[in-house]
Formats: sequence, structure tokens, C-alpha cells
Amino acid sequence: MASVTLSPALLEVLVQRAAATLGPIASLLVEQAAAAGGGVEEVRRRVADQMEPAAASAFLAATESLAPKAGIVTRTPAPPPATPAAAPQETATLDRSNPGLVHALGLELTARVGPSGQRLVQEAARKCRTTVQFYLRLAAQVDDLDLKVQLSKRAADEAAARSAPKT
Repeated sequence: MASVTLSPALLEVLVQRAAATLGPIASLLVEQAAAAGGGVEEVRRRVADQMEPAAASAFLAATESLAPKAGIVTRTPAPPPATPAAAPQETATLDRSNPGLVHALGLELTARVGPSGQRLVQEAARKCRTTVQFYLRLAAQVDDLDLKVQLSKRAADEAAARSAPKT
């Protein structure tokens, strides 16, 4: 059975448009909306549902032209590559680009939530390219409200530091 996957370029455009209203969490929300399946219309609606009504209308209007040229790729499940050398090169993720941060946060979450903390950190690090995405993904996955707030604040601080003018 074939599955529909939206192109990374299209998803990036949706993230950029949504970030105007939602800020850095837009990348996580678009990723989650796309992971739920469906075409570009369904993804747009899911993201818009996370916004205030006026912002949602503006987002939908700004992304309406994307539907006809959605960059949809229809794939049938492929057999695994014959050799490890044939596997495509992976995108740089946090577990590779910043292993010190991943290790330190793994220890911190293990101390706060138990052994599942390390697993959460490792999974998030394999899926995230930036520390902002990393902190937001972890905040979305933990149940402890204080920890959610702390991780969200770290994401906001990191985003602010990245967007601050360089002198």
C-alpha cells in the first residue's frame, strides 16, 4: 500500500509561515501534523487549529497556493538496502552534533523522571537538528509541569539567543 509523504521543501515553507505566529514551536507542530498523515490540506488545517482564529485565517491564506504544487511524493514501502553502504547519508541530528548536551540532559531527566528520561532524550536527539526543536520535543513528552516549563524556557532562551543581532 502506498503512503503519501509531503516534500521537505513544502514542510519547510509551512514551518516558516506558521513560525510568524507560533514562533519556534512551529517546526514541531508542522512535523506532528505531517506525521499524522494526509495531504497538504490536512496538514495545513491541523497547524491552523493550533492558532488563534485571525492568525489561522492568515496562515491558511498564505499557504493556500501551496496545495496545487504540494510536492507530494507517493511511495510504496521499499525493501531495506542490501548493504549499509547503500543507505542514504543521514541529516546531522543533535545526537551527533552535540552529544555533550544530549548526555547531560539525559542524566538530568533520568534524575527527575526515572529511567525513561534517558530514553526520551535519546529519541528526541535522533529526531531533532536544533536545540530549540530538542527542548520543545522533550517538553511535549514529559508529564511533570515544572519540567515542561523549564524545557520550554530553555527553548525560548535558545531561540532568542539565535535571533539576537550579532555585534
